[in-house]
Amino acid sequence: MNKIGYFSIASGSSGNCSVFFCGDAIILIDMGVSVRKLNNALASLGLTVDMLDAVLITHEHSDHIKGLSTFAKKYDVPVFMTEGTARAVLQKIPHAQDIIHTFIGSESFSIKSVQIDSFLTPHDANESVGFILTCKEITFGFATDLGFMPLSIKNMLCKCDFVVIEANHDIDMLKNNTIYPYQLKQRVLGNFGHLSNAACAECILDLVQNGVKTIVLAHLSEKNNTPVKALRYINQMLFTSGITCEVFVAPVNEMEKPIFCEMEVDKCLALG
Repeated sequence: MNKIGYFSIASGSSGNCSVFFCGDAIILIDMGVSVRKLNNALASLGLTVDMLDAVLITHEHSDHIKGLSTFAKKYDVPVFMTEGTARAVLQKIPHAQDIIHTFIGSESFSIKSVQIDSFLTPHDANESVGFILTCKEITFGFATDLGFMPLSIKNMLCKCDFVVIEANHDIDMLKNNTIYPYQLKQRVLGNFGHLSNAACAECILDLVQNGVKTIVLAHLSEKNNTPVKALRYINQMLFTSGITCEVFVAPVNEMEKPIFCEMEVDKCLALG
């Protein structure tokens, strides 16, 4: 059976980490959680860190690498990141040098049976990227931490079966947030910040119209968004357009169940 699996361990401004598995490959995307949390989450899937084939890092912000220092001390799993991200990471975590493997943004490479295509993302980081992972004729797209959706990235995501995409904030909640200073609000709203529910919904409409079967909303702000708001916004736009699609939300903490995408049934399911 042609099948890929996705499991979110953490998603949001407090930490980001997820697992992709297909065929002979098990790949971690970002390491923004503690090693203890990672081990516990993997154990719930019947996995261990030693079974990981690689870690992909999108960029160097702390919510994506805060567990990497301890990880690098304990494990020899190869960690892949762009040259720009590596320069920033090694300033903070010099002892990670032995496990870091670099690539140029937009470069392609393989990890076992998985073809990985990277793409540069508009975010206020050093050479941040998203990924397209292809395995067993199924294509998985991962795009978070981007201030807007460039046409080039959207065109890549439109060719996927399964997409994880950022729905970071509700614009009204962000603007009415009395804790965030003006400068921080402008950063989030800017072209190198994060995707709003509205921007995400517009993109999802194009993705689904082009054949994307399943969507996972990720990197929701705990202070400027809620899963209910994000789902309502996206589902309302899909309903108005007469389109149906399975939409999941990656919670702040780990998912209850992984999502498997099976080519034979042409859809993705949350399975135990």
